[in-house]
Amino acid sequence: MKYKFEAWADDDGVSLVASDNVKWQQENNLLGKHAKFLHSIEADTHEEAMAVHHIKMGWEPYKPMGEAKSCPKGCGAYFYPEGSGECPKCGKIC
Repeated sequence: MKYKFEAWADDDGVSLVASDNVKWQQENNLLGKHAKFLHSIEADTHEEAMAVHHIKMGWEPYKPMGEAKSCPKGCGAYFYPEGSGECPKCGKIC
């Protein structure tokens, strides 16, 4: 399942957030009032979105937290339990 993420820049730097969470972050002052939209990304997991985000920003390659492990549900995909914990095939936190 694809999720949509958005990159925003403000005085504190650049943030990549789930699109459905942007309004809440703005209302709670986690994104500055003058934050500028940079780009959106559709990805299966936060790790995939961060990898694409790093490419778009011209940054070094993204390194996910922890080691990749095989999905415990047996779908054959790898995920990062110490990162988002999202399986790119199952579409849920494993």
